[in-house]
Amino acid sequence: MNAALAGWPRFCGKANETVDTAMEIGSAARIRAGNGGRIGSLVWPANSADTTGKAGMTKTRATQRDDVDELDVMLLDSLHANPRISFERLGPALDVSPATIARRWQRLVESGRAWVSSVPGPRLELVAAVVDVRAAPGRALAVADALAAIPQVVSVYATDGEFDLQTLVLAADMRSLAALLLERVPAVPGVAQTRSHAGLRWHSAVRWRLGAIDSQQKRTVTDGEGDDAAARASVTRDCVFEPLDCALFVALQRDGRARLRDLARDLDTSEDLVRRRIDFLVRREMLSFRTDFTRSEGGWPVEYVFWLIVPQRFFDRVSSEICAWPETRICMSTVGHANLMVMAQVHRATDVSGILDRLDRMTPAVGVADHRLVLRAVKSWGRILDPTGRAVGVVPVDPWAAQAQVAP
Repeated sequence: MNAALAGWPRFCGKANETVDTAMEIGSAARIRAGNGGRIGSLVWPANSADTTGKAGMTKTRATQRDDVDELDVMLLDSLHANPRISFERLGPALDVSPATIARRWQRLVESGRAWVSSVPGPRLELVAAVVDVRAAPGRALAVADALAAIPQVVSVYATDGEFDLQTLVLAADMRSLAALLLERVPAVPGVAQTRSHAGLRWHSAVRWRLGAIDSQQKRTVTDGEGDDAAARASVTRDCVFEPLDCALFVALQRDGRARLRDLARDLDTSEDLVRRRIDFLVRREMLSFRTDFTRSEGGWPVEYVFWLIVPQRFFDRVSSEICAWPETRICMSTVGHANLMVMAQVHRATDVSGILDRLDRMTPAVGVADHRLVLRAVKSWGRILDPTGRAVGVVPVDPWAAQAQVAP
């Protein structure tokens, strides 16, 4: 069994049904029902019909309940490998019709279980920081919600430990980042203290594998291309967006699989220009895409933050090894004594000991300055999440929003 997927939840049907799952390396997920072959159900409340809420957040409202099965898992794995692949190409790779794939994806999106969004490519010039926030007593979640409404705040996590919240922020330049860290975040009502760690380099990939499609299917889906974390880390960020590109990036935050004609309508431009800009930005490694799913219901309900101390001369070796771990979601080097921030997901809270053991066995030894348990993800790459981790809205990530605020 694929160790990375060993915790994928059992799919539960009626009380008298028994179901089990097994996901083998290099093969599709196998979900077997013990009662006449019926696949059991993992039930999520579904949502549909976007509505606009306060602070520019797009919300969804609940409608019906639905099931998840083997094909859904294979679909998710395929879209992790290639988030914008057409359903016409993907259908034959999974041996189902494109119409079926389209319906399945729509159901996952409307239920808040999965989404695709734009992410900066490795050559796009941006600056980042990790901000720890201590809130006034009893105000942690209110502060988290206020921070989540800020477009430059990419993600917000409530954690245990010395600080109540950890946030990841992005800005177009150092001037905008300074305004964000010195003025905007500390001014949020309920913030008692902040501690910032300026980011230096993003080491981890933005696409993850679930192990549900085999190697041949992956080659078909990706045309042999992949998301190489080491290659991303070694590229110099020296490209900037044009104004239309910024607007396009934000539009693709809401739906990374949006149709070209819809993007053209929303941006008041031509479909041909939108197509050419996306192709150009992807080819120049300025724009990429990522697929996310509800990790708490996908076998990864627990997440930890690690602050590591790594000798500079061993940085590339250590970061490459950590990025290769199936648990790693984020690996970013920062300024400071603790100079590598890692976010890792595990199946159980006690699994943290295995990660700590691996860190201890690394050569050279890696110092662990701090590690914290994520109590709740409030915002994840622009998506507003409910306590179960399902997407209930979106505040698009917009690193350029602060530029107007700090204009001379």
